[in-house]
Amino acid sequence: MNWEREKEYWPHSKLSQFINSYPHDWHIQDTNNYQNTPSRLPTLLLIHGAGASTHSWRLLLSKLESKFRVILVDLPGHGFTKLGTKRRCSLELITEDLSSMLNKQKIKPNLIVGHSAGSAIAINLGLISKEDLKGIICLNGALGNFSGFAGILYPFLAKLLSMSPFTVPLFTSLYASKNQVEKFLKITGSKINSDGISLYQKLISDKAHVEGTLAMMSQWNLSELILKWSDLNVPISFILGAKDSIVENADSIKASKEIKKSEVQMNNNHGHLMHEEDPDLISDQITAFYKKCQ
Repeated sequence: MNWEREKEYWPHSKLSQFINSYPHDWHIQDTNNYQNTPSRLPTLLLIHGAGASTHSWRLLLSKLESKFRVILVDLPGHGFTKLGTKRRCSLELITEDLSSMLNKQKIKPNLIVGHSAGSAIAINLGLISKEDLKGIICLNGALGNFSGFAGILYPFLAKLLSMSPFTVPLFTSLYASKNQVEKFLKITGSKINSDGISLYQKLISDKAHVEGTLAMMSQWNLSELILKWSDLNVPISFILGAKDSIVENADSIKASKEIKKSEVQMNNNHGHLMHEEDPDLISDQITAFYKKCQ
Protein backbone atom coordinates (compact mmCIF):
# COMPACT_ATOMS: atom_id res chain seq x y z
CA MET A 1 0.00 0.00 0.00
CA ASN A 2 1.22 3.50 -0.86
CA TRP A 3 1.02 5.64 2.27
CA GLU A 4 1.42 8.99 0.52
CA ARG A 5 -1.48 8.15 -1.77
CA GLU A 6 -3.76 6.71 0.91
CA LYS A 7 -3.00 8.61 4.12
CA GLU A 8 -5.57 11.34 3.50
CA TYR A 9 -8.34 8.74 3.47
CA TRP A 10 -7.00 6.10 5.88
CA PRO A 11 -8.78 5.80 9.24
CA HIS A 12 -6.92 7.43 12.15
CA SER A 13 -3.95 8.30 9.92
CA LYS A 14 -2.81 10.97 12.40
CA LEU A 15 -1.99 8.15 14.83
CA SER A 16 0.25 6.36 12.34
CA GLN A 17 3.97 5.88 12.63
CA PHE A 18 6.50 3.72 10.82
CA ILE A 19 9.09 1.65 12.64
CA ASN A 20 12.04 -0.20 11.19
CA SER A 21 12.49 -3.33 13.28
CA TYR A 22 14.24 -6.29 11.66
CA PRO A 23 13.25 -7.60 9.24
CA HIS A 24 10.17 -5.50 8.45
CA ASP A 25 9.16 -1.85 8.19
CA TRP A 26 6.14 -1.75 10.48
CA HIS A 27 3.08 0.47 10.37
CA ILE A 28 1.42 0.99 13.73
CA GLN A 29 -1.18 3.37 15.09
CA ASP A 30 -0.87 4.58 18.68
CA THR A 31 -3.37 6.75 20.56
CA ASN A 32 -0.43 8.14 22.55
CA ASN A 33 0.24 10.19 19.41
CA TYR A 34 -2.66 12.39 20.51
CA GLN A 35 -1.23 15.36 22.37
CA ASN A 36 -3.98 15.24 25.01
CA THR A 37 -3.95 11.49 25.70
CA PRO A 38 -4.41 10.78 29.44
CA SER A 39 -1.35 9.22 31.01
CA ARG A 40 -1.31 5.88 32.85
CA LEU A 41 -4.02 4.26 30.76
CA PRO A 42 -3.61 0.49 30.37
CA THR A 43 -2.18 -0.53 27.01
CA LEU A 44 -4.41 -2.47 24.59
CA LEU A 45 -2.88 -4.17 21.54
CA LEU A 46 -5.23 -5.05 18.66
CA ILE A 47 -4.06 -7.64 16.10
CA HIS A 48 -6.04 -8.09 12.86
CA GLY A 49 -6.46 -11.32 10.91
CA ALA A 50 -5.12 -12.54 7.56
CA GLY A 51 -5.99 -10.22 4.69
CA ALA A 52 -7.05 -7.30 6.91
CA SER A 53 -5.18 -4.30 8.35
CA THR A 54 -5.45 -1.61 11.04
CA HIS A 55 -8.55 -0.30 9.26
CA SER A 56 -10.63 -3.18 10.65
CA TRP A 57 -10.37 -1.65 14.16
CA ARG A 58 -11.31 1.88 13.04
CA LEU A 59 -14.72 1.96 14.77
CA LEU A 60 -13.62 0.06 17.86
CA LEU A 61 -10.68 2.41 18.47
CA SER A 62 -13.03 5.36 18.82
CA LYS A 63 -14.96 3.49 21.53
CA LEU A 64 -11.89 2.44 23.50
CA GLU A 65 -9.45 5.33 23.28
CA SER A 66 -10.74 6.99 26.47
CA LYS A 67 -10.15 3.79 28.47
CA PHE A 68 -6.90 2.45 26.98
CA ARG A 69 -3.78 3.45 25.20
CA VAL A 70 -4.71 1.63 21.99
CA ILE A 71 -2.04 0.17 19.69
CA LEU A 72 -2.96 -1.10 16.21
CA VAL A 73 -0.45 -2.92 14.04
CA ASP A 74 -0.38 -4.01 10.41
CA LEU A 75 1.01 -7.55 10.26
CA PRO A 76 3.98 -8.23 7.94
CA GLY A 77 3.03 -7.72 4.30
CA HIS A 78 -0.41 -6.41 5.26
CA GLY A 79 -1.62 -2.85 4.82
CA PHE A 80 1.36 -0.51 5.12
CA THR A 81 3.83 -2.88 6.83
CA LYS A 82 6.48 -3.77 4.27
CA LEU A 83 7.85 -7.30 4.28
CA GLY A 84 11.57 -7.54 4.82
CA THR A 85 11.46 -11.17 3.74
CA LYS A 86 8.67 -13.54 2.77
CA ARG A 87 10.39 -16.32 4.70
CA ARG A 88 9.28 -14.99 8.12
CA CYS A 89 5.49 -15.22 7.79
CA SER A 90 4.82 -18.26 9.95
CA LEU A 91 2.96 -17.92 13.25
CA GLU A 92 6.14 -18.39 15.29
CA LEU A 93 8.25 -15.94 13.29
CA ILE A 94 5.55 -13.26 13.06
CA THR A 95 5.17 -13.50 16.83
CA GLU A 96 8.93 -13.25 17.34
CA ASP A 97 9.27 -10.23 15.06
CA LEU A 98 6.21 -8.49 16.49
CA SER A 99 7.46 -9.04 20.04
CA SER A 100 10.86 -7.63 19.06
CA MET A 101 9.27 -4.51 17.57
CA LEU A 102 7.08 -3.93 20.62
CA ASN A 103 10.08 -4.32 22.94
CA LYS A 104 12.07 -1.90 20.81
CA GLN A 105 9.26 0.66 21.23
CA LYS A 106 8.91 -0.16 24.95
CA ILE A 107 5.26 -1.11 24.36
CA LYS A 108 4.07 -3.52 27.06
CA PRO A 109 0.46 -4.60 26.43
CA ASN A 110 -1.81 -5.13 29.41
CA LEU A 111 -4.52 -6.63 27.19
CA ILE A 112 -4.19 -8.22 23.74
CA VAL A 113 -7.16 -8.66 21.41
CA GLY A 114 -6.75 -10.75 18.29
CA HIS A 115 -9.24 -11.28 15.50
CA SER A 116 -9.35 -14.50 13.43
CA ALA A 117 -5.72 -15.50 12.70
CA GLY A 118 -4.64 -12.61 14.91
CA SER A 119 -6.02 -14.61 17.83
CA ALA A 120 -3.32 -17.25 17.35
CA ILE A 121 -0.67 -14.52 17.40
CA ALA A 122 -2.25 -13.04 20.55
CA ILE A 123 -2.07 -16.42 22.35
CA ASN A 124 1.49 -16.99 21.15
CA LEU A 125 2.49 -13.55 22.45
CA GLY A 126 0.80 -14.41 25.73
CA LEU A 127 2.97 -17.49 26.10
CA ILE A 128 6.16 -15.40 25.96
CA SER A 129 4.91 -12.25 27.72
CA LYS A 130 6.03 -11.00 31.10
CA GLU A 131 4.04 -9.81 34.10
CA ASP A 132 2.46 -6.77 32.38
CA LEU A 133 -0.09 -8.83 30.43
CA LYS A 134 -3.39 -9.21 32.30
CA GLY A 135 -5.55 -10.95 29.69
CA ILE A 136 -6.21 -11.99 26.09
CA ILE A 137 -9.37 -11.83 23.99
CA CYS A 138 -9.89 -13.90 20.83
CA LEU A 139 -12.59 -12.53 18.52
CA ASN A 140 -13.77 -15.33 16.24
CA GLY A 141 -10.37 -16.97 16.57
CA ALA A 142 -9.02 -19.02 13.66
CA LEU A 143 -7.61 -21.66 15.99
CA GLY A 144 -7.75 -24.89 14.01
CA ASN A 145 -5.53 -26.29 11.29
CA PHE A 146 -7.15 -27.51 8.10
CA SER A 147 -7.69 -31.23 8.58
CA GLY A 148 -7.19 -34.20 6.26
CA PHE A 149 -6.56 -33.54 2.57
CA ALA A 150 -7.35 -29.82 2.97
CA GLY A 151 -4.50 -29.56 5.46
CA ILE A 152 -2.13 -30.52 2.65
CA LEU A 153 -3.89 -28.91 -0.30
CA TYR A 154 -4.71 -25.40 0.99
CA PRO A 155 -1.21 -24.43 2.22
CA PHE A 156 0.26 -26.01 -0.92
CA LEU A 157 -2.01 -23.91 -3.17
CA ALA A 158 -1.21 -20.75 -1.20
CA LYS A 159 2.50 -21.50 -1.59
CA LEU A 160 2.13 -21.98 -5.36
CA LEU A 161 0.12 -18.78 -5.67
CA SER A 162 2.64 -16.78 -3.65
CA MET A 163 5.47 -18.01 -5.91
CA SER A 164 3.85 -17.10 -9.24
CA PRO A 165 4.53 -13.56 -10.54
CA PHE A 166 1.34 -13.71 -12.62
CA THR A 167 -1.15 -14.81 -9.97
CA VAL A 168 -1.48 -11.67 -7.87
CA PRO A 169 -2.20 -9.23 -10.75
CA LEU A 170 -4.77 -11.71 -12.08
CA PHE A 171 -6.38 -12.01 -8.63
CA THR A 172 -6.58 -8.25 -8.12
CA SER A 173 -8.02 -7.67 -11.59
CA LEU A 174 -10.68 -10.36 -11.12
CA TYR A 175 -11.70 -9.79 -7.51
CA ALA A 176 -11.06 -6.15 -6.60
CA SER A 177 -14.30 -4.72 -7.97
CA LYS A 178 -16.74 -3.39 -5.41
CA ASN A 179 -19.27 -6.04 -6.40
CA GLN A 180 -16.77 -8.87 -5.82
CA VAL A 181 -15.62 -7.40 -2.51
CA GLU A 182 -19.22 -7.16 -1.33
CA LYS A 183 -19.68 -10.84 -2.23
CA PHE A 184 -16.57 -11.76 -0.21
CA LEU A 185 -17.74 -9.80 2.81
CA LYS A 186 -21.24 -11.26 2.64
CA ILE A 187 -19.71 -14.71 3.22
CA THR A 188 -18.43 -13.53 6.63
CA GLY A 189 -21.96 -13.37 8.03
CA SER A 190 -21.44 -9.70 8.96
CA LYS A 191 -22.90 -6.53 7.51
CA ILE A 192 -20.47 -3.62 7.47
CA ASN A 193 -20.90 -0.08 6.17
CA SER A 194 -19.89 1.25 2.76
CA ASP A 195 -16.71 2.87 4.12
CA GLY A 196 -15.56 -0.53 5.36
CA ILE A 197 -16.30 -2.11 1.98
CA SER A 198 -14.26 0.59 0.21
CA LEU A 199 -11.28 0.01 2.53
CA TYR A 200 -11.32 -3.74 1.89
CA GLN A 201 -11.52 -2.97 -1.82
CA LYS A 202 -8.34 -0.88 -1.55
CA LEU A 203 -6.56 -3.77 0.17
CA ILE A 204 -7.67 -6.42 -2.33
CA SER A 205 -6.60 -4.09 -5.16
CA ASP A 206 -3.07 -3.82 -3.78
CA LYS A 207 -0.46 -6.26 -5.11
CA ALA A 208 1.86 -6.09 -2.09
CA HIS A 209 -1.00 -6.66 0.36
CA VAL A 210 -2.27 -9.71 -1.54
CA GLU A 211 1.29 -11.09 -1.76
CA GLY A 212 1.73 -10.61 1.99
CA THR A 213 -1.54 -12.38 2.72
CA LEU A 214 -0.58 -15.33 0.51
CA ALA A 215 2.86 -15.56 2.13
CA MET A 216 1.24 -15.78 5.55
CA MET A 217 -1.28 -18.39 4.40
CA SER A 218 1.41 -20.54 2.80
CA GLN A 219 3.42 -20.74 6.05
CA TRP A 220 0.57 -20.90 8.56
CA ASN A 221 0.51 -23.88 10.90
CA LEU A 222 -0.91 -24.04 14.43
CA SER A 223 0.44 -27.45 15.43
CA GLU A 224 3.06 -26.09 17.85
CA LEU A 225 0.68 -23.56 19.37
CA ILE A 226 -2.02 -26.19 19.97
CA LEU A 227 0.51 -28.27 21.90
CA LYS A 228 1.59 -25.30 24.03
CA TRP A 229 -1.51 -23.23 24.71
CA SER A 230 -2.46 -25.20 27.83
CA ASP A 231 0.60 -23.50 29.41
CA LEU A 232 -1.02 -20.06 29.04
CA ASN A 233 -1.14 -18.44 32.45
CA VAL A 234 -3.35 -15.38 31.89
CA PRO A 235 -7.14 -15.16 31.62
CA ILE A 236 -8.49 -15.53 28.09
CA SER A 237 -11.93 -14.87 26.66
CA PHE A 238 -13.18 -16.41 23.42
CA ILE A 239 -15.84 -14.10 21.98
CA LEU A 240 -17.68 -15.84 19.16
CA GLY A 241 -20.23 -14.81 16.55
CA ALA A 242 -22.86 -17.49 16.02
CA LYS A 243 -23.28 -16.38 12.37
CA ASP A 244 -19.57 -16.63 11.57
CA SER A 245 -19.17 -18.72 8.42
CA ILE A 246 -15.41 -18.18 8.04
CA VAL A 247 -13.96 -20.04 11.03
CA GLU A 248 -15.24 -22.92 13.14
CA ASN A 249 -16.48 -21.84 16.56
CA ALA A 250 -15.87 -25.40 17.67
CA ASP A 251 -12.10 -24.81 17.47
CA SER A 252 -12.30 -21.94 19.96
CA ILE A 253 -14.57 -23.93 22.26
CA LYS A 254 -12.10 -26.82 22.15
CA ALA A 255 -9.23 -24.45 22.96
CA SER A 256 -11.19 -23.01 25.89
CA LYS A 257 -11.43 -26.47 27.41
CA GLU A 258 -7.65 -26.92 27.17
CA ILE A 259 -6.66 -23.52 28.60
CA LYS A 260 -7.07 -23.11 32.36
CA LYS A 261 -8.27 -19.52 32.82
CA SER A 262 -10.74 -19.33 29.96
CA GLU A 263 -14.31 -18.30 29.21
CA VAL A 264 -16.55 -18.32 26.14
CA GLN A 265 -19.03 -15.60 25.17
CA MET A 266 -21.41 -16.15 22.26
CA ASN A 267 -22.90 -13.25 20.31
CA ASN A 268 -25.89 -14.85 18.64
CA ASN A 269 -26.60 -12.22 15.98
CA HIS A 270 -23.08 -11.52 14.73
CA GLY A 271 -20.71 -12.81 12.07
CA HIS A 272 -16.96 -12.95 11.52
CA LEU A 273 -16.47 -9.15 11.44
CA MET A 274 -18.53 -8.44 14.55
CA HIS A 275 -16.07 -5.77 15.77
CA GLU A 276 -16.88 -3.82 12.60
CA GLU A 277 -20.63 -4.42 12.54
CA ASP A 278 -21.21 -3.76 16.27
CA PRO A 279 -18.30 -1.86 17.86
CA ASP A 280 -20.44 -0.79 20.84
CA LEU A 281 -21.07 -4.38 21.91
CA ILE A 282 -17.47 -5.52 21.38
CA SER A 283 -16.12 -2.45 23.17
CA ASP A 284 -18.34 -3.19 26.16
CA GLN A 285 -17.22 -6.83 26.19
CA ILE A 286 -13.54 -5.89 26.00
CA THR A 287 -13.88 -3.36 28.82
CA ALA A 288 -15.86 -5.73 31.04
CA PHE A 289 -13.36 -8.56 30.55
CA TYR A 290 -10.40 -6.32 31.36
CA LYS A 291 -12.06 -5.23 34.61
CA LYS A 292 -12.40 -8.89 35.59
CA CYS A 293 -8.69 -9.39 34.97
CA GLN A 294 -7.66 -6.79 37.56
